[in-house]
Amino acid sequence: MGDVFPKFKAAAVQAAPVFLDREASIEKACSLIETAGENGADLIVLPEVFIPGGPYWAWYMNMREGIKFSAELFQNSVDVPGDGTARIGEMAKKCGSHVVIGVNERDNKSIYNTLLFFDREGNLFGKHRKLKPTGSEKLVWGEGDGSTHRVYETDIGRMGGLICGEHTMALPGYTLAAMGEQVHIASWVGFAVADISLSEVCSRYHAIAYNTFVVCSQSVVDESVGRRLGIDTIKPGGAWSSIIEAGSGRVMAGPLAPDEEGIIYADIDLNDATRHYFLHETTGHYWPKQFRVYFDSREMKPLNINQTLEGKDRPDDEAPAQKGLPEDSGKVL
Repeated sequence: MGDVFPKFKAAAVQAAPVFLDREASIEKACSLIETAGENGADLIVLPEVFIPGGPYWAWYMNMREGIKFSAELFQNSVDVPGDGTARIGEMAKKCGSHVVIGVNERDNKSIYNTLLFFDREGNLFGKHRKLKPTGSEKLVWGEGDGSTHRVYETDIGRMGGLICGEHTMALPGYTLAAMGEQVHIASWVGFAVADISLSEVCSRYHAIAYNTFVVCSQSVVDESVGRRLGIDTIKPGGAWSSIIEAGSGRVMAGPLAPDEEGIIYADIDLNDATRHYFLHETTGHYWPKQFRVYFDSREMKPLNINQTLEGKDRPDDEAPAQKGLPEDSGKVL
C-alpha cells in the first residue's frame, strides 16, 4: 500500500473584525470558529489581524493625524500568550480543530502583525510575525525575524503561513516550500487601497509553484472603518477568500463576493498533490542548483545579556526560541 497522507476538511473565514475593539473581535472570532467546527472543519483559518483590524489610517493620514488610532490599536492588541489567546485556544479545543488567526500582537511597547497557530487541544504551538510591514504600515507595525518563519508538523500535514504582501516576496514562500510545507495559510487583510486580484494571483501562484494546498482567508472592509476614521473614500468589500488545490492552482472552494461574510469549506487530500511533484518540484529535483538561499533563523533581540554557564560566558540568543511558546509545543521543521 505504501504511505497514505492525511485527508481533512478545511475552512476559510471571510469576515470583518469589529474594528479597533479587541473583546468584540475575539467574541466574533470564537463564534466563527464554533460555526466552522460544527460543520466538521479540521482546520479553521481566519484573516490577517482579525483582532482587532488593520491600520487603514496609515494609508490615508499622515503620522501626526493617525497616531491617535495607532495608540488605540495598541490598547486593543493581543498579548501572546494572554487572555485573548486563551479564549481562542478554548474554542479550538471545544471544536477539536486546528485554528490559525491573525492578530495585532503587543510585545513590550511595539505591535507586530502576527499569525497564531493552535492545535486541536487548544495549545498555541506556533506563530509567524510579518517579516516586513508593507508601505505605510511600517509606521504602525514592527518587523518580524527568522525565528518565527517556520513549518510545523501537524496531524493534517506540514503547515506554514505568510501574511498579505509577504506573498509578493520570492524567498519567504520558497523557504517554506524548502522546509517541506504541504498546507499553506495565506492570510490577508481586506483591501482598501489595492485590487483583490493581488490576493488571488499570489495565493494561486503559491499553490502552483510550491505544490501546497492553500487556505486563503481575507477580511472584509465594512462601512464602520470609514465612519470610524472619518474617511468617506474607503469602499466596503476588498476580500477574496478561497481554498486552492496544490500544484494546479485550481480554486476548490470560493470565492465569495468581495463584501460578503461567510465561511467556505473544502475536503483536502494531501495524496492528490503528489502527482504534481514530478512536474515542478522547485525545492527538489526541479531546483536549479546555480541558486541557493541562506536563511537566518535567529531571534533578533534589542537586548542580549551574557549569562555565565559552567564558568563560560554565552549569549542568551545562542539557542533562539519563540517567546511565549512552550518548548515542547510540537515538531518544528
